[in-house]
Amino acid sequence: MEHDEIYTMMMDALDGELSATDHGELESHLRACLFCAREWQALLAIDALFRQTPALSPAVDFAQRTLARLPNRRYRLWIISAVYILLLLSGALPLLLVAWAVSRFGPIMSEPAAVPDLLASIERTLQVTGTVMRALLSAIGEFLIQQPAVPGWLLVMAGIVFLWSGIYQQLVSQPRQVQ
Repeated sequence: MEHDEIYTMMMDALDGELSATDHGELESHLRACLFCAREWQALLAIDALFRQTPALSPAVDFAQRTLARLPNRRYRLWIISAVYILLLLSGALPLLLVAWAVSRFGPIMSEPAAVPDLLASIERTLQVTGTVMRALLSAIGEFLIQQPAVPGWLLVMAGIVFLWSGIYQQLVSQPRQVQ
């Protein structure tokens, strides 16, 4: 008999679901196999500890205290507004960088040979970028053909994130009880 079957029989014996004939087989195997006998003793000790441990339950006011610790709606709106202002200002940052680059490199660009060389350099960069992107997209396509479960798992994970996001929003938007 395989050790996996014996281990399953041990689990059934701990749950009280082992038949008398299987119990006899288990006992005879435990007398013959020292490794399984040690495993059985360890399982019995763990089971005894679990049975002696009292069941724990959360405090009576756990839910109210947890909801009270969630962020304040006014504070949350202030944080969101600050993030939007930061994003608005970061949109101006590229414009400032372009103005700085034009003022810094403007004299260099006025040279007659600089513009064609720059355009040739940009063209080569775009060609290399296009080749790399085609290879990357081809590799991704091959991967998805070989592993069709990957997009499914990604969709499942995104669904779980959206589900818990909705649950969190409902918890936060619930009116608080004043005590």
